[in-house]
Order: sequence, then structure tokens, then C-alpha cells
Amino acid sequence: MQLDYVDPSQRRSAVFRILCGFLLTVGGIRILETNSPAADSAPQKSVRERRLLINWDQAAISSLQLTYAHMDNDPQAEEVKAKIEDIIDEHAKAKIDCIVQTVFALPNGTVSANFKSFYRDELRDVYHKGRPMGLKPLEDAGYDRLKVMIDRAHEKGMEFLGGLRMNDRHGTSSPLSGQHPEWQLTEYPGGMDYKNDGVRQMILDFVGEFLERYDVDGLELDWMRWCHMFQSLEAEKNAPLLTDFVAKVRLLLDQAAHKRGRARLALGVRIPQTLEECRSLGFDVAAWVRSGSVDFICPTDFFHTDSNIRTEDYLKLVEGTACRVYPSIHPRIGRGNDHQCHTPESYRAAAHNYYQFGAHGISVYNYQYHWREDMGSADAWPRAMGDLTGLRDPQDVARDTRHYLYHPLWCGPRESVSAIGRALAVGQQGMRPTGIAKKEDIQLDRLAKDPSASLDFRIAEDWNDANLVATLRFKVTGLADNDELEFSLNGKTVRASHIRRVFDSDGQTAREGIPLPPFHLYILDMAASKLAKFGDNRFGVRLAKNLGDASLIVRVEDLEAHVPRKALKQR
Repeated sequence: MQLDYVDPSQRRSAVFRILCGFLLTVGGIRILETNSPAADSAPQKSVRERRLLINWDQAAISSLQLTYAHMDNDPQAEEVKAKIEDIIDEHAKAKIDCIVQTVFALPNGTVSANFKSFYRDELRDVYHKGRPMGLKPLEDAGYDRLKVMIDRAHEKGMEFLGGLRMNDRHGTSSPLSGQHPEWQLTEYPGGMDYKNDGVRQMILDFVGEFLERYDVDGLELDWMRWCHMFQSLEAEKNAPLLTDFVAKVRLLLDQAAHKRGRARLALGVRIPQTLEECRSLGFDVAAWVRSGSVDFICPTDFFHTDSNIRTEDYLKLVEGTACRVYPSIHPRIGRGNDHQCHTPESYRAAAHNYYQFGAHGISVYNYQYHWREDMGSADAWPRAMGDLTGLRDPQDVARDTRHYLYHPLWCGPRESVSAIGRALAVGQQGMRPTGIAKKEDIQLDRLAKDPSASLDFRIAEDWNDANLVATLRFKVTGLADNDELEFSLNGKTVRASHIRRVFDSDGQTAREGIPLPPFHLYILDMAASKLAKFGDNRFGVRLAKNLGDASLIVRVEDLEAHVPRKALKQR
């Protein structure tokens, strides 16, 4: 089937029927507006306060909950509908402001001639103990899952956006490879090359028809799945193509808002956590903001929570506009540590850094990892959802315990790599999926003339607060008996009286984190040392006495900072 129809409406309808094969039905609600314009009014700029946004992939919002809810019976349509409504209710209880549900992505493999629905089958054929427990009864009864979600979300006063994964590559072949081999991104198998007009138009056609069919509150363009829209050497020069594309999505949203008598439908974008990465990938975020196309931006790592996101760089981009900045948190800590998730304390630390540098709220991604292994407990996922509520208010975040994690995000462990690590392996230490290398760990080369190294970390604490207690903790492996280390903060040596050291002969088990051999645990009193500063700090390590074998690499592991609640001044 070809996609180059002459009549735009026919083309859009045809493309939508094709891409409905990739549509996971979602829900939407109206933005709470104080002065909704008449239907013939021009779209108006409006600002909605959001504190918590959550982005769901194709099935994660409901598949596990539905599977376990009906593992012992054959569910009827009304039961499934009630469970979906309960899922939306839990978002409201957790005080989520905005739900983003993926409605477009391209799955691995090829598509049959009639473009059989990948996402629908994924949900219909969820199995537990060999029995299908998906949404088939709901669909067979004629319910539209999207409408079910829309109605419930409207009742609960939440915003609901459709999410588009702009170049999902969960696989090495594109479903459109047979129809359009010229569209394929050869450098990144499974992706589409956005320099082709047909690729961009295909998605615009989908967006147009999707907005005609469903009364969502807008869209979020997820450029982080999977980052690359062009061949690497062509990305920066092709940035105007994406700027034009984003402007055209904005126009489609404005047209839909005009028809509905709405002030504005939101457009958000998920982008890398540094402007350097944005530029290298062809994302001219500044142009998107200046043109008024986007309403919010979500700086984010691909798969992990990065406490070091420079939120202020994005605040400068949106200064004087209505665009908002929502840095992202993810459950996973770092590559190779796939068996652990962040805790409320470590989420709070990342959020504190974001808020202290001006973030307007927090975006949450891949949150289902908190309960996918614990769905046998009826309250597993509501409890995890409830943990998010404490991230809404910057003052609440500042009052409670914060546990900062500065673990390597992409270096990975020495002896094994995770599934996601294998999929993204590029052979260079610290290389992120965006293609940018970043130093993420400390290793000391014993053969160097002066074995030393440093690492930058961000901690947005008030060091003038007399009630503040803060410790920097880390584990060191590879030390010989008589080796001596010297530590510094921001270029100044930390006195020995501010350092404690404990030897752990048993090492670290997988239950505690990435397995480690025997190590020395160091605890530095940052508050007492008076060497730390608000924001970015540099932590240095020097092997002052080098008596070990040259083959022994000294590594600093699990760099963390602890700020306990009981020592915080009441605000």
C-alpha cells in the first residue's frame, strides 16, 4: 500500500487506518481553563500548572494490573472497564496532573498486509499461567478504551495527552521497511530517517486524524525513543526539518483547539538532558520555544534518573515565555543495576536539585518497574503511585530526607551488563544512547605519575543552614593494605578529622546493589568540612601512597550523599 495520496483528507484517513495498527487506545481530559473561547475565536496562549506528569509506554499503564486482577477468572467487559477506571482513579489519588499515554510507535518486525494491530494484540494476549488476561472482553463488547479513559479522567480533573515515540527501535527492522526502504535509518537499524518528507508527513497525517477522533488535551513528542532521527553526520544540518515538523504539529493542535472551542492544546517534548546532546541530534529546542510551538520540555536521560541535569540551561531557553520545564525521573539507577529501583528518598534528592534550579514540576517515565515484579501484592502499584505525591511540592521535597545517587549511568559494571546495556552497547566508557560520552566514574591508574581523578556532582543544599547534616559516602575497591587516599572538594583537601573509614570484608551482594569485592566504605562530613557549595561540586581522589600491585585498579564505587530529615531546619 502506498501513502502518497493526492487528497490530504484521503491520505490522512488511509495513514490513520494503517497506523491504528500501532495505536494503543488512550484517554484524555479537558484542560481546566478559566476562560474558554468561543468556537470561532483564535487559539489563545494559556498556561496550566503541572507538578507531576507521568508517561506510559504502550501497555504499561494497565496490562499488569489487568492480568493479575483477572488471573483466577474470565473477566467480563464491565469488570475490565471498572479496572481501567480504577487505574485512572489511582492516578488522581496520587495527585498526578498529567497522564501521557503512548499512542504511536513502530514495533519491531514487519507488518502484515492488513496492518494487524501490534498494540491491540499485545494487550489482548497478555498471559498469566497460560491464560489470556488482556482487554479482549472490553473490545468484544464494543467499548472504546480511549473513551473509557477520557470519561474517567475528565471526572477526576486530570490532563491526558497522547504520546508519540518518534523513532522507537525495539528491534533492528522497521515495520515499513518493505514499503519504503528509502526511509530506513541505515546507521541505526529499525529507525526511520526524518530527512525524508514522507516520514514526517506520515506522522503528521497520523496526528491530524488522531486529533479528529479523540478529544485529548494535546500531545507529547518523545524524541528520546530512540534519540536518533538522522544519520549522525547529517543531524545538525537537518535541524530545520524538525523545527518545521514541530511547527506543523503545533498548527494541527491549534486547528483542533479552534474546532473544540478550546484555548490551546498542549505540546510537550522529551529531549536529552544536555543542550550539547540536543544540538548533536538535530533538536533545536531554542527554536521550538521561540516559535511558541511547545508548551513544555522534559530534559531526561534515556533510561535512568540523572540528578545532575542542568535545569537552569532550559530555564534560560524558556525565559519570558509560557513554556515550562519538567525534568524526568526514571526507576532505574544505572546500567547493570536492573534489579533495583530508586527510593522515595533518592527521587526526592533528584527533584530537589531540579526544583532548586527552577523546574516547574517533575516528569515520570517507565514507572511500572516499581511493581512489575511484585504484582502478587494487591497494593503494590497503588503504593508505588502514592510515593510520587511527595514530589509535587518543592517545600515538601526540601523538608524530607534526601538520598543523592551519583552512580555511573552508562559505564556499567566490570563483569556483566544488563539487557538494556547489551542492546545499547557501543564500546566506549560512559557513552550514552545519544552518542555523547561523559565521564561517570573514578578510576586511578597506579602507573600514572600522580594517580588522581575527579568527578563532578550536583547537590543543591544550603550550606549556610546550621541545622543541615550532609555526608558524602562511597566505596573504594582495589586498595592495598598500606595505600593511602587523599580526598578533595572543589580543589581543597578534606581534613582527616572529617573522614571515617570502615572495611567491609564481605563485599556487596546483588541484593545491595552491583556486586562488589571487599571494599572500604568512606564517609565524608560535608557540612562540617565547609568545602561543599550549592550546586555543582568537584570531588577529587588522589592515591597519595601507592604501594599496591600495578594490576590493582583503585575504583570509587556508589558515590552518594545523604541529607537526613531529622537534621533539617523546619521551614
